[in-house]
Amino acid sequence: MDLTLNLKSLQFENGLSEEEEEQCVFLRSRSSALAVCGCAHALFLCSLVSLTRDKLNHLTNKSDLQPVKVGIIGGGHMGKQLAQLLLTIPGFKPSNIHMSTKRPDTLSEFSDKGVRCYFDNRKLATWADVIFLCVLPTHLLHVCAELHSQLPARCLVYSFTSAVPLNRLALLLGHTFVLRPQYSFMTCDSGHLWLRHDRVTAALKDEEVLSASCPLSMTGGLSLDQRWVCAVLYTLLNMCTAEGLSATQTVQLLSELFQTTISAVTLTCQSFVNSSWASRLNNSEEPFPWVNFIDVQTKQSPLTSCLSESESTEMEKTETTSELQSRLSSLSVSSFSGMESKNCDSNPLDRLQSTDLSQPVIHPDSQSQMDDNSNTKGLQQPVKDEPAAGGESVESSTAEKSSDPREIKALPPLQPANTWTSVSLKELKHKLRQEKDSVVTIYRGDIMTVHVPTIPEAKQVCWEFATDGYDIGFGVYFDWSPVTTRAITVHISESSDDEDEDELEAGPVVPGDVEKGSKTAANSNLGEILPMYRQDSHLAVHGGSHSFPGEGTYLIKFDNSYSLWRNKTLYYRVYYSA
Repeated sequence: MDLTLNLKSLQFENGLSEEEEEQCVFLRSRSSALAVCGCAHALFLCSLVSLTRDKLNHLTNKSDLQPVKVGIIGGGHMGKQLAQLLLTIPGFKPSNIHMSTKRPDTLSEFSDKGVRCYFDNRKLATWADVIFLCVLPTHLLHVCAELHSQLPARCLVYSFTSAVPLNRLALLLGHTFVLRPQYSFMTCDSGHLWLRHDRVTAALKDEEVLSASCPLSMTGGLSLDQRWVCAVLYTLLNMCTAEGLSATQTVQLLSELFQTTISAVTLTCQSFVNSSWASRLNNSEEPFPWVNFIDVQTKQSPLTSCLSESESTEMEKTETTSELQSRLSSLSVSSFSGMESKNCDSNPLDRLQSTDLSQPVIHPDSQSQMDDNSNTKGLQQPVKDEPAAGGESVESSTAEKSSDPREIKALPPLQPANTWTSVSLKELKHKLRQEKDSVVTIYRGDIMTVHVPTIPEAKQVCWEFATDGYDIGFGVYFDWSPVTTRAITVHISESSDDEDEDELEAGPVVPGDVEKGSKTAANSNLGEILPMYRQDSHLAVHGGSHSFPGEGTYLIKFDNSYSLWRNKTLYYRVYYSA
């Protein structure tokens, strides 16, 4: 019996002001949404992988083809919720699920059902086809060290951990077959729907919640990077490649899996790889090349165009694309028993339009993620698409068919920055305390932007920074507008909205803060050098340099907009080098 029930003075919210209570509700809603959608999308992936494995068994006539083996590392809240959902997949046996955690004795509810629970990450890595990382950021380095060199090339690693960028995660694992969803969250009137249920399994039996979590048409203030869907489809393609299927057989299998009402073939080789690879693979017994998942999630790919709608797209292609999107939405909903798939298919075109998939100018990288689920934000570089599969450049109709191609192609490409870290925290802080204006306090919700113009006497700009106690968001952008002053200036906004408003007056719009998402303009003069990531600057000095690409102004941003409670003490210096 709860003696505190209905006693408002003993409730958690009692000590909060009205504004603080709203912020608290926002954070709770965000946390619940990420848990529900994270588990729902993971289950959708497992359902597709399981269906593909069944079709592989039928197509190859292999009676010994094993069912999909799923490993979960971490027995906390996320790991348990995911395991409970996996047990609801029809035909998915408990013996096909293994869980590795430091406390396997706490997972008796799963071991009693037949799930193998133990503490051996290396053993799980060599056994599983799909591994879900459900560990805290503080444990990730140790877990990755154990998994390094133990993962078979065919094993997909799916990370729920948000604090580590995708490229670094792949480096820590020594493995490129890695998938990490990137979410963004914003305040909206329907955000409270995520707070209706205290368990993921119960939430996904709610029609409205299930509909809001549909990957291609998310609502409720949460959105998912479109390239996650592309990566899921490339996962199925890699599965077929691992089994030795030819490209023609793979396309046939996936076309059957995503069967639509259109008589024409929905998928072709060119749906997955560029035209040169497609012409090589057509009418050939050669399999698809193994797809690098880091490229798929960070660069333009043919599937990005296939799943996007453009006004300039031919009618037949638009219809086929719509059917494919609708079929994906239907399969997503049919993964759960709480709602019939027809509810998501009732008006697929209207639902898909709400996700802005038709915007070819704004790259998915420009949408930042809640609680650092993406740790990224910025504008897509208007350069020729880099390879996403097969090691060759990818042809994309999306970038070519934007509303104003001249604006996109006007900006030259930017070289990547050189970055490094150092453990000399004390030395840097001691030195910078003696320099004027090198130690600043960035208050909660604020963004500090250092404007550094290029000068003829130097060839590159350099930076170093560290913080006390907590991390901070950091990103570097380049404004190609002509330089009007040689002075290095600093601007600290009182809120992310003020920052956007000030920069609108100046011309281009800078990508938004790390929590609220980006605001971008198609005709922006801004290029992205380093996307906005939360850096562990309280643990190590972060430094970098970038060679001048031409005349313009660097925008070096320190972002504390995601923090609702903590101010950050920043030690930094920016200087030129010849």
